[in-house]
Amino acid sequence: MLLLALTACGSAEPAAEPDAAAPCTSLPAADPSASLPDGFPQLPGQVLYGPASQGATTIVYGRVRGDDVEATRDRLATELEAAGYRLDGTDQEAVEAEAHFSTPREGSVRVKQLCDGVLEVRYRLSG
Repeated sequence: MLLLALTACGSAEPAAEPDAAAPCTSLPAADPSASLPDGFPQLPGQVLYGPASQGATTIVYGRVRGDDVEATRDRLATELEAAGYRLDGTDQEAVEAEAHFSTPREGSVRVKQLCDGVLEVRYRLSG
């Protein structure tokens, strides 16, 4: 009886992540309230969306055409240094690549595949 009650509560499996290799059926719409600081590097053709605050930290998402998470991260890292930010390091995994920076403002950029041919960039800015 107890086993039946436990199985009726639903699955303990997490919700499935969107398939990054799947065709793009719908994309996040541009949000006029999503913005990056003046002088902060942006990718050409990028659409910003999903702004959020967590205390003194601001998070903004962007989407841009592309398939190479590491090359896109490297481009942003190079542009951050050219804009006067100190690059503190980079890392990558099979599904995402990140760059961490500081001075004049601390934060990170994370690039991952949103769907086939479209990358998502998460900008995390502190302070």
